[in-house]
Amino acid sequence: MKTTSVPSIGVHWYNFSAVGKVLVPGEPRFAYLPEWLSAGFNLSPIQIPFTETFHRVREKEFDFLPGFLADSIPDQWGQKIMAADLAKYGLKITPLNKLAWVGTRGIGALKFLPPASEDRSSNWESVSPLYLAREAQEVFKKSPPEAFEHLLKAGTAGGAFPKANVALLPDRTLLCGGDVAKDLKAQHPGARLGILKLDSEDTPGRPSTDGRLEYAYLAMARAAGIRTTAAELLSDEEGERVRNHLFVVRFDVSEAGDHRLHLVTLAGLLERFTLTYSNLIDATRRLTNDRREVAEAVRRMIFNARAGNSDDHGKNHSFAFDDRTGEWKLTPAYDLTLNYSEGRLYHGLLHQTFGGTPALNQMRELAGDFLILGDEFDVIDAQVKAAIDRWPAFAADAFLTQAETDRVSEIHRGIAERLQLQTPSRPLKTPRRFR
Repeated sequence: MKTTSVPSIGVHWYNFSAVGKVLVPGEPRFAYLPEWLSAGFNLSPIQIPFTETFHRVREKEFDFLPGFLADSIPDQWGQKIMAADLAKYGLKITPLNKLAWVGTRGIGALKFLPPASEDRSSNWESVSPLYLAREAQEVFKKSPPEAFEHLLKAGTAGGAFPKANVALLPDRTLLCGGDVAKDLKAQHPGARLGILKLDSEDTPGRPSTDGRLEYAYLAMARAAGIRTTAAELLSDEEGERVRNHLFVVRFDVSEAGDHRLHLVTLAGLLERFTLTYSNLIDATRRLTNDRREVAEAVRRMIFNARAGNSDDHGKNHSFAFDDRTGEWKLTPAYDLTLNYSEGRLYHGLLHQTFGGTPALNQMRELAGDFLILGDEFDVIDAQVKAAIDRWPAFAADAFLTQAETDRVSEIHRGIAERLQLQTPSRPLKTPRRFR
């Protein structure tokens, strides 16, 4: 790894076409390159002008970077790995050093050059999930980077809990550490790229990392008509307890591995974290100009409300741009699980929009602002409700205990009762038109 901080970072497309540059000293500033302006496209069209003008973001939460670049930097879990690795080489944790650390290993279509490290192996190596789980425990113990070398090689994604970028073979062998672009499919036919959410927590009283609940919620969301990516439970009996890791197929890489989608979160797109469902649905309308995508955003709002997913913040909603079609769409839904406790303060879109569990008429009115009117809203809601009523079947397929199944069912019933409460209607707004 380089042992000096970088003065600038080149932002490149996954095929190494130059997109723009981030410069220091002072506050980081980004500008598109002339060649990208003439032949490329805007990677964040709501906030960033598609010109040679420098764009600054004076928000610490975004590392003072444009939101679509800050999205490439790992969240709490990945920050722990990155900080330990940078400290090993005496490097400060700066925005540009973070981008250089991501280098060519990030999620989405962007690469950052020069990378901080060119000496790591890019070969795919087999590794057991138990080994990765134990390495994750070493990260939390603040052990030196040598204690979690496989996680360093694998790279990581957003979120607070342990995870690794991996490939899963048809025989359920896991590979990590390789380059997506380097003949994975030729060397390993049938390999699927994904994110492995590690079941690594063994401390009583700490939040569970068992993947079964999220697996059941993903199945329930699919039954509710929501686009989700494929997922698989990997139960590992190798250690002192059965660990239930969750493998989620990556949706930013084509099945052949030769094409990438550009991703930007809602928070990154709007460059703020205090967000509402009105922001999500409006951004969906403006980016996609597709009424079907707007209806999908409404469906996700209803599902999160009925299912008790209160961790629906702006980093857990994303958009994908496909340069082959020139179209933006909502990405498949992700990080769908039960995050609900009566009286607890959350920072997700539900709580920022409604102050807690909304009444059904509040969501109906909000959807109506975007031309998803009464009858259509009621059809979507009925489809979501029918899926949630089947919760015990999804829980059984995920091998959840009866006690856990009953606990979640009770929460669903309480939410359903609160949804039926009537709240005062807002003054009617003029519905927003599609251009």
